[in-house]
Amino acid sequence: MPLSPELYGRIASFAQTRPADLVALCLTCKAFQREAEIRLYENLVFVEPQSLHLACESIIQNERLGLHVRRFLFSHEMRRPPPLGQPLWESVKGALNCMHNLENLLLQDTTYSNTWIFDPAEIKFQLREAKLRFVWDARMMNFLQSQRELRLLNISDNLADLTRPKLKPGSLPLLQIFDGMIITAIQMFSCPLTHLQMRITGDSKRHVPFLLSKLFKVHKTLRSLSILHLQDDQALDAVSAISAASLTIQHLGLIPLPITNRHEFYHYLLRLHHLRTIQVDLAHWVPQPHVMPQRAIAAEIKMYCPSIYCVVFWVHNTKFRWEYSQNEWRYHLDTQHYPQNDQTWYLG
Repeated sequence: MPLSPELYGRIASFAQTRPADLVALCLTCKAFQREAEIRLYENLVFVEPQSLHLACESIIQNERLGLHVRRFLFSHEMRRPPPLGQPLWESVKGALNCMHNLENLLLQDTTYSNTWIFDPAEIKFQLREAKLRFVWDARMMNFLQSQRELRLLNISDNLADLTRPKLKPGSLPLLQIFDGMIITAIQMFSCPLTHLQMRITGDSKRHVPFLLSKLFKVHKTLRSLSILHLQDDQALDAVSAISAASLTIQHLGLIPLPITNRHEFYHYLLRLHHLRTIQVDLAHWVPQPHVMPQRAIAAEIKMYCPSIYCVVFWVHNTKFRWEYSQNEWRYHLDTQHYPQNDQTWYLG
């Protein structure tokens, strides 16, 4: 006896947490196949190249399956994975061209040589979130310029110099969250950014004061700012530039805290009237402060910046989170936790 389309959909939804059950439903009848395929292909997450290749080939051979995909993620489990072959990247390209409704994309290219898979002339989707490990070249730039709905962009590339293709004015008009190298981030300052994380590497280290001086372009929208790999001797210049940009940020990190003569650092904090959380790096301190000295430093920071309720101290891969509540400081300890993987800057 045939069921209503709504009932077929509800039954398929109950099986959504078990892919094997969805596969079984596909073999039951055409009505169940239609509803099960939607849920089976809506979120595709892979950690093995072989599974990725098979899925891409299935989508290429049955283009209707690509229309169901809204989330497509591939991330290697291995720390140093072997390079993927040309046939696999050709399959990925073909599958992406079939995913007209794709919204969330995560892809890693450890060889930084395969941006040719992103061809705006063939791609039909408009992403909302993209996390990409690809080189920043002309192909990547042209692809991003075609993505008018993008809200979140995380891009890791291997270019160490300052010469790279420039986005056209008006690109990425809806971008709110960006995570990438500081010399790429400066191209996003015309976007309505609310959350920004910048990584400092290579030649960009000596240009940090100049690049940070451009922050005034995002002072009306920016609410969270994170800077990774900032040098100890650049901390004061960085905080000075941030305070001079009249930012209304509520989160700031990861700033190396001076060991002595911290009054100048606190002088710049006085201008950040909306700051709620701050993350500081104590890895260069000798000796490194334990719990009670940390509490004293947290209270010292709050004295100069009363709006702060949370102070986070980083010591290499250890995170001490101090929160002020009901006139008392309490802390939480996280070990084996790394700043580059911390998501407090845009989720906290």
